[in-house]
Amino acid sequence: MIARHTFAVKNENYSMKRLYISAFVALICLLTTRCAGPRITNAPKPPESYSKYEDTPLLSYLTVPVNIGVDELTRSLNKSTSGEALYEDFSFTDNNNDGLMLSIWKSQNISLSFYGNTIKYRIPLKIWVKKDLLFGAAAEAEGELALNFKTTYKLNTDWTIATETEVEWHEWLARPVLKTGLGSISVETVANVALNRSKRAIAKALDEYVAEEINLQPYVQAAWNAVQEPVLLDEQYQMWTKTTPLSISMTPIQTVGNAIQAKIAIECMNDVTFGKEPSFRPNSVLPALTMVDDVPEEFVMQFAAEVPFSEAERLAREAMTGQIFESGKNKVKIEDVRLWGSNDKVVVNTRLSGSFNGEIYFIGKPEFNAADNTIEVKDLDFHIDTKNTLLRSASWLFKGPIRKKMASAMEFPLAENIGAVKSSAQASLSGYEIQPGIILNGLLDSVGVQQVRVTPAGIRADLFSKGKVGVDVKGL
Repeated sequence: MIARHTFAVKNENYSMKRLYISAFVALICLLTTRCAGPRITNAPKPPESYSKYEDTPLLSYLTVPVNIGVDELTRSLNKSTSGEALYEDFSFTDNNNDGLMLSIWKSQNISLSFYGNTIKYRIPLKIWVKKDLLFGAAAEAEGELALNFKTTYKLNTDWTIATETEVEWHEWLARPVLKTGLGSISVETVANVALNRSKRAIAKALDEYVAEEINLQPYVQAAWNAVQEPVLLDEQYQMWTKTTPLSISMTPIQTVGNAIQAKIAIECMNDVTFGKEPSFRPNSVLPALTMVDDVPEEFVMQFAAEVPFSEAERLAREAMTGQIFESGKNKVKIEDVRLWGSNDKVVVNTRLSGSFNGEIYFIGKPEFNAADNTIEVKDLDFHIDTKNTLLRSASWLFKGPIRKKMASAMEFPLAENIGAVKSSAQASLSGYEIQPGIILNGLLDSVGVQQVRVTPAGIRADLFSKGKVGVDVKGL
């Protein structure tokens, strides 16, 4: 009996030791777990992938009617010819040894009239003439007359103007007088002969002068270069537009009323980007002029607009980082948001801390919402693997408002600010001075979105706009 009792006591002591050891181990494990912090649970990560698209350039066609007032052109021409001799010949041996010296200045304003591709103009002139006489003597005369010219012109492919001028007739405003030691003698007959002989030389000199002074190339080149500079449309969202012209054509110049008119058609590519100022993609070589019979009056512009993932992440972080979502005793805080593509959809990677510590994923397809004028990630929802994870470990989060809040943050300003884009573009088309005296005016009728898709760089939308634009020349 004593031995049996002793064995029972030993067994009881052994059981108590095992119980104490088990409780101690459990306590150590509990404390260790608490000291190590909450367990991280990441939902499976959706792979990054992109659908293949044929990225053909979006070509735009900008039609610019040009209207040049004859009065303005006349004023500019008179200004450019003030104070300078139009023709000078101080040699008796020039023009096949004609024995004549001749100098011509403009005495009054020039008058112009246009008929198709022909210009008729009247130039009042002061003339000094000196004639070589026999035995080394010479006679000198002065007078004032108006020469009436006819010039036929055409535009060359290098944007210069080629002219062919002839003197139709002349009329004396002050009859020429010969200056001699004995007094002044009228020499109208001699002057007429000298003038008739010089008409061809005068016409040639005028053609050379027009070729040098009246040249469209510098103005077209300036407009060609200026249109390529990136333009900030919206400062808040850092929305930029840039244009790359490709070709240029022009209709024949016509006379309509008291103006000469033509249409210039520019084929170009346009891009809208968000974020930092885009790199300048210059195309500084002005292409050769192509003449066409007519071009549409309305311009159509297409834009390749892209919201980079970096910019979309910035906007999403501003809206969501630091947001707290609670359900009973459970609470989570959004720490970070990242985005990438999965075929034609956008993945929104969201890192949480709190009652659920880890990463979850939303997914949705970006589309244009015409009713709200927004580009949104349509039907944004938890990724299927995230759903399964949350149903096992944090179903309260799955049922909470976080999905709707994230969906509202996935609305990007591209279409939301179409009105601002239109206003900014319209402001640029209203009284924009390309060069001093060359004014651009236009009316933008509409701006819309054609399609939205996901690219490796971000969310891309193809926009289009329609309108009318014109250029008035107030001076050259």
